[in-house]
Amino acid sequence: MDKCSESFASYKSTLVFKLSAVLKWWKTLSQKIAKYILPFATSAENRKELFTKEIEKAAIFCLAELERGKGGGLIVKQPEEKLAFIAEVCYPFWLANLDDTRLLFDGLNMNSHTITYPLIPDVQGFTENLNKTSKTRQAYMDFLTDHTSYFQLSNNEEKKVIDGLITDPEFLQEFNSYVSEATTVKTPLSDMVVVSPTLDENTITSTIGKLKELKTRFTREINALYTSMKVLNAKTESFVKAIKEEIKETEEKFDREIEKLKAVINGKVDEIRREYDENLTEVSKNFEEELLDLQQEKIKLEKIKEQLNSEIEHCEAEIKTCAVNKDDVGERKWREEKDGLKKELSQTEAKIRELERKIKKVEEDKSLKIFKLKSERNAKIKEASKDLVDIEASRDAKIKIYQNEMEKLEELTSSIIKQIDKLAKMREASVAEFDKLGIKKKGTKNALVYMPFYMACYQSDSGKRYVPFPPSFANSVSFSVKFKGALGKVKIKHLLQPRSKKMVSLLNKFPALMEQNAVFKREMDEACVKANILRTESMLESVRIGLERLKEEGWFSDKEYEAFNKLLT
Repeated sequence: MDKCSESFASYKSTLVFKLSAVLKWWKTLSQKIAKYILPFATSAENRKELFTKEIEKAAIFCLAELERGKGGGLIVKQPEEKLAFIAEVCYPFWLANLDDTRLLFDGLNMNSHTITYPLIPDVQGFTENLNKTSKTRQAYMDFLTDHTSYFQLSNNEEKKVIDGLITDPEFLQEFNSYVSEATTVKTPLSDMVVVSPTLDENTITSTIGKLKELKTRFTREINALYTSMKVLNAKTESFVKAIKEEIKETEEKFDREIEKLKAVINGKVDEIRREYDENLTEVSKNFEEELLDLQQEKIKLEKIKEQLNSEIEHCEAEIKTCAVNKDDVGERKWREEKDGLKKELSQTEAKIRELERKIKKVEEDKSLKIFKLKSERNAKIKEASKDLVDIEASRDAKIKIYQNEMEKLEELTSSIIKQIDKLAKMREASVAEFDKLGIKKKGTKNALVYMPFYMACYQSDSGKRYVPFPPSFANSVSFSVKFKGALGKVKIKHLLQPRSKKMVSLLNKFPALMEQNAVFKREMDEACVKANILRTESMLESVRIGLERLKEEGWFSDKEYEAFNKLLT
């Protein structure tokens, strides 16, 4: 987050940029604060040569000159820029502990981090009211019903802005590697512009305190949430156990009454069954006698039917014989005999069919009578068992009420506990986010770390322009660099490689920080002029020595060396 404008408003006279004021500020700084300075340049893996301060300043001078506008332009005439100064500036960072996490703060407050977290209801109040209203089961049930949505997730959020806190993982990783190269500062840093942090030690301590307070609050809320879950679960289990005991007592009470009633009812039922068996036996006997007579008559008629059929067959044989013998009289007599038998057979068959109808009617009457006897028996048994059915229904109804109450308690409790569990896990995630705010590394107490960078100022008719040169890795003249030089490209541009894109991005905001605050800009200009690496002859000589070393390493052609050396005069 870019906080340049906000940072400027807080600077005012608290910043110290003038070299004359640096020593005074340094002496008043808390002696308890550990102060470290990082190297501007670190030798890359491919560099074997010693990278001295003279070489460093010479390299920055060359890069600054290459960056300087030389004027010209075909369409729009650009003014030539003059190099006003090149100064080494110390950018302040704070390192502070939050438990086992080392936090990094931008001392100039150009960064910030916003912690966003959802609001949760009053857990302590919920638990206290829960304990107050759990004296009776009904009161407890009403409380659960009224609080079914108490812990429902909402969209209400709260935000805490942490000024200066840097949480970018890439920046933190790079800075953590960088800070391992830091050295302790024991005396004031000379010939450098030491920027006083706008975030002082008290502010950092206060911020850490607020973060710890917030983290403690989250932890306390998590514990309260889990405690409320345990209390809820315990209360419900207690009431469920009591309901189960009441169900057991109800069953035992009714079982005793049922056993007593069954003894009386069983006697009545046995009497009803005995009476039924007697009536059934008598009815069955009467119908069986009637059926027996009808069956006997039927069998008798069937025998007559068989005899008539036999006689008819005999007549048919005699008729055929008489026809063969041409005995017309005999044939006529036998035909008359046959017709008489057929008439008698027809009458017999009709009697048999009538008997079968009667038999079927008797069997149906028997079944109907037996069914009626059974119905009467069952009705009497039902009437005799009426009290038993009523008492069993009463028992089942009471048990059902208890079971429904028990299920409702468990359902309400489960629903609320699930909501609480979601909130607890959400808060645990919020606590886990604190570990991501910095580096998982225990350090000393608050420490002030200075990151040096060079800043060049160019002046022309249109005003001043500032260019920062970030901390870098120093390379050797590799084959690819020599090849580029052979193509006419400037090799010195490849000497210093910025060690971090994130740090480059941060330092690129620094000129904007100056432009938006006149006091800040004036004091920076004054301090940087006094710290200009080209200010005195001895400083110029140091840069010349560096140029000579760079030439020996092969970063310049003779012509380039002469050109840069001439600019120093």
